[in-house]
Amino acid sequence: MSLSHVIGLLVIGLVCALVAERLIHHTVPYGWLGAAVAGFVGAWLAVDVLHLSIAPDLALAPIPLIPAFLGALVVVFAFSMASRGRFGKGWRR
Repeated sequence: MSLSHVIGLLVIGLVCALVAERLIHHTVPYGWLGAAVAGFVGAWLAVDVLHLSIAPDLALAPIPLIPAFLGALVVVFAFSMASRGRFGKGWRR
């Protein structure tokens, strides 16, 4: 993994995490820094660990955008639910 790949994952992960926060209406602790970490972890898991591939592969800096967004969405959701202590307590607001 090269430095440009890591920087690309970080930037794409940050943008995807900020969009994911708006979609799920929950925030990750520590503001945009927490979102950057959650997005990076999600994008890294989806792209490099699980090697998710979706048919029309839109890529930016050889990083597929749709799998990176889906990974960031899942991790942002999990981080936001875990930080609120809502696992196992239902979906109330």
